Amino acid sequence: MRSFLFSFVMFFFVSFSAIEVKSQQSNLSFSLQDALEYASQNAYQKQSSNYDVISARKKIWETIASGLPQVDFSARYNHSLDLSKSLLPIEFFPEENWPSGAKAGDKIAVSFGTAYDANYGIGVTQLIFDGSYFVGIQATRVFLAYTEQQQRKTEVEIRNTVAQAYFLVLSARENSFAFEENLKMNETLLNETRAMYQGGFIESLDLSQVELMVNDARKRLMEVKRSEEVAMAVLKFTMGLKTEANPILTDSLSFLTERILGAGLPLNELNVNALVDYQLAQTNVETQRLLMKNERVQYLPKISAFYNYQKMGYADEWNLFKEDWYKAQFIGLQVNVPIFSSGMRHSKVQQQKLNWLKSQNEKEMMLHNLQNEYLVALTNMKSSYDQYVYSKENRELARDIYEKTRIKFGHGIASSSDLSQQQGQYIQAQMGYVQAAVTLMNAHIALLKATGQL
Repeated sequence: MRSFLFSFVMFFFVSFSAIEVKSQQSNLSFSLQDALEYASQNAYQKQSSNYDVISARKKIWETIASGLPQVDFSARYNHSLDLSKSLLPIEFFPEENWPSGAKAGDKIAVSFGTAYDANYGIGVTQLIFDGSYFVGIQATRVFLAYTEQQQRKTEVEIRNTVAQAYFLVLSARENSFAFEENLKMNETLLNETRAMYQGGFIESLDLSQVELMVNDARKRLMEVKRSEEVAMAVLKFTMGLKTEANPILTDSLSFLTERILGAGLPLNELNVNALVDYQLAQTNVETQRLLMKNERVQYLPKISAFYNYQKMGYADEWNLFKEDWYKAQFIGLQVNVPIFSSGMRHSKVQQQKLNWLKSQNEKEMMLHNLQNEYLVALTNMKSSYDQYVYSKENRELARDIYEKTRIKFGHGIASSSDLSQQQGQYIQAQMGYVQAAVTLMNAHIALLKATGQL
């Protein structure tokens, strides 16, 4: 009975904990900054880049260890089913031992060795001098720096993608709120129009026009709802959230845009040394320099020391441990000195020198490219800034005209075609405002990226 109660309590506790964790994952709240920070730690691409950095750190020790003592053990046990034979002149043996019919000049097949033999040994090698080894240690540290810079570049791209996806969700929601409000007004207007039609105050044409407006509003609302679902799915994927998660976005389109407007345009000068793309270009120059240095040290000798210890046993029975074992030891120094390669080494050095010069040229090209990207991003920011202010004013004007026209239609002053036209104008202004807001926020993110602040 106690066992049953204990199992029941544990099952309840585990089930409750799983439900609680799932509930926590399903009700996460994210501001834009929260979403960027979460993605910086949990996005799938970031996890992969973390593994690359860890692997690069392991590579450093791998390279260092290659110059430390290396110890190997080997063993072999052999059973010769048929011993190999060698032919010897018959004169090697006493004449009384010659086979019948044998004569001088014949050869006899003779087996050497035993049916069973075995050996084991330990070998130790120690690198004394190899130019490539010392260059390799420097190269692995540069490779680690390159991998960490790639990780930073991946993080910047993740944050840029998450920001864009976040904006798409907010834009869909902003349109959804506006279209829901428009649908409610149109449905109220439709009820009023039906009453007026039944009273004989308007024609069926006006009623049909209002019904068409209601259907159009419903269609637009369904489309924007679907767009919101797709944008949210993209956002969850880029952030590294599970499919079943239901994140709550706490920032709004108007809040973000007003914060950007309040901050004004950034006037800081570009610092290319803070940009990860320029850092990668610099690291590439250093990598090519080390590769060129590695080709040059191929002219130097390579020196290593070694020691081998072996024991060997022989017998005609399988159990070799009953027999004597014979040992052998070797200690020595190995030197490889390159003398002549018909110009091959020289050609490799020259090729790598050209790669080094090419990397320097690519660094200069990257510098100018980043400066151009900054100027383009700054120009786009200024243009989107002005466009947003213009679009916001247009939306308010279009909404005011639409509401006044709707009131006039209710009093029989405006026609249904006028009302439909003003509604279309308002919808276009609303969509234009949302698009201008998204463009402004994307331009702001692009400028942060171009200045290394994202």
